[in-house]
Amino acid sequence: MLKVFSILGIVGGLLCCTGDLFLDLKGRGNQKLGKTKNIESNWEKMSYWRFGLSMLLALFGDALVAFGLYSLCAQLYSAGQQIFAFVTFSLGLLGVTGGVFVHGCCCIQAVVYKAVKEKSNLETADFVLDKFFQQIMPAFAVAYISLLSVSVCMIICSLCGFLNVPKWFALCNSLVFMIFGLTLRKINPVLFQDLPGIIMPSFGFSMIGLMGLINLL
Repeated sequence: MLKVFSILGIVGGLLCCTGDLFLDLKGRGNQKLGKTKNIESNWEKMSYWRFGLSMLLALFGDALVAFGLYSLCAQLYSAGQQIFAFVTFSLGLLGVTGGVFVHGCCCIQAVVYKAVKEKSNLETADFVLDKFFQQIMPAFAVAYISLLSVSVCMIICSLCGFLNVPKWFALCNSLVFMIFGLTLRKINPVLFQDLPGIIMPSFGFSMIGLMGLINLL
């Protein structure tokens, strides 16, 4: 059963990647707008249904990632790492739940901007979104930190040999993938404006299930 859960975790991460594509694949000519540069100019060109589908994929994707997380932590528990398994599962559960929240907020932001811009102007949309983010930022920060904390647990697990996975697997997680994507974007902002940076953290979610699956093989 743990193998099945691990495979579901891999699929969940890929669903999250797909959801990211519908939200963040904005195309050429996109510009950062607004006081805090949180607004993407190409949101105006994107259909509303993309944001709704993106949230739906993230919802199911994160739910499946939780299965992979359970499998990984159950294996850690069986390997005698009960405390580490509990810490990883607690952070991961908060992170997976927070992942839906974070992604949902990003989609809502795009919908609000697009709708307000249709009836008003950039200044009004920027004002509304600024107030929106002021209220959600504490919960947003906790959720995002929790997501990245799971990556730290995976790095420790790989390097310390808690499970039978190669040590280089310490490089296979959301934190490292995100840094890789951001680095590519800094090197060539035009070529890597969208891919691969936007899906890298979500692709890292799949590694939770993959780590558990490798240990079981």
